[in-house]
Amino acid sequence: MQTQKYNYKRTENEMKRILALVLTLLMSLSLVACGNAKDDTSDGAETDNYPEKPITVIVPFSAGGEHDLTARTIATRLHDMFGWTVVIQNTSGDSAATIEYMKDSGNADGYTLFMHSPEVMASGFVSGQLNEDYYKQFTYLGCFVYDPLCISVAADSPFNTIEELFAYAKEHPGELNWAAVGAGGFNQMNSENLWSVAGCEFNYVPYDDASKSRAAVLGGHADVFCSFASGAKNSVSSGELKALAVGSSERLDFWPEVPTLKEVGCDLQVGLTRCWDIHPDTPQEIVDILTEKLHECLNDADTQAKLLELGQNPNWMTNEEMHDYGEYYYGVYQEIYARLHAND
Repeated sequence: MQTQKYNYKRTENEMKRILALVLTLLMSLSLVACGNAKDDTSDGAETDNYPEKPITVIVPFSAGGEHDLTARTIATRLHDMFGWTVVIQNTSGDSAATIEYMKDSGNADGYTLFMHSPEVMASGFVSGQLNEDYYKQFTYLGCFVYDPLCISVAADSPFNTIEELFAYAKEHPGELNWAAVGAGGFNQMNSENLWSVAGCEFNYVPYDDASKSRAAVLGGHADVFCSFASGAKNSVSSGELKALAVGSSERLDFWPEVPTLKEVGCDLQVGLTRCWDIHPDTPQEIVDILTEKLHECLNDADTQAKLLELGQNPNWMTNEEMHDYGEYYYGVYQEIYARLHAND
């Protein structure tokens, strides 16, 4: 039997190559581990130091309107309370385009927020202004206020009560011009629903923002200013407008003489929430920080006082509550839209 002879030199060289491969592999694993540890530390540091730069809030309405004033009040209070820098960016014009941009842009780093309302997005989806159910898709950082509908007229208007206004509109359908913001969506659907309940008809005239529709009434180009309480409060206080009715469940503290729609026979409660939304892919840690600070801000007595001065009622709701709220109003606007367009 022939004995096999080993080439010890060859075996030694192979062992050296194997050892080199093992050392290379160990070094690679070590680098990966260090990299992961560095990434974890970096992520934690980013969260701990958030925000490290100014936060931008996109408000798809012009400066000076109800949404804008709410956003600027909250931004100022966040700076006063926590030292945050919050920049308000107005994009008047196509609100639907802004909503779609925010959803599709990939702005999920926590530094681009968006101000809107789930009931507006729900009504926009029902009416066809929005091509998706965006009210379900955003993450709501919290609701700040509830702003009830307000029906007002110029100080020199012949109408001193909502009953007088509706009675004239019944006798002269379509003669009076009803000025409001936007065509086909939230405001027009609520306006036409109110007329249907009251049994009268107006000529709906849409404007880009509340300041323009208010100016139309004050200038004699329209007869009725359909807005929210905060949009009419200063003009009512100055004597330029007369508030005839509000869409809240109870009379407002700053307008105890103004009746609710329910009191005058229209069984409706109509208003608008205002909240800051964020891209749904934003890291949860950042969402939690924003939600906590915004809630703390809204609970502050000075913040609430400033909002009340604007005619806006502080009203906090969580992300989950806002999603339920949007779903509820989606059903409401489906019913309204179907009834208003039954004969189309």
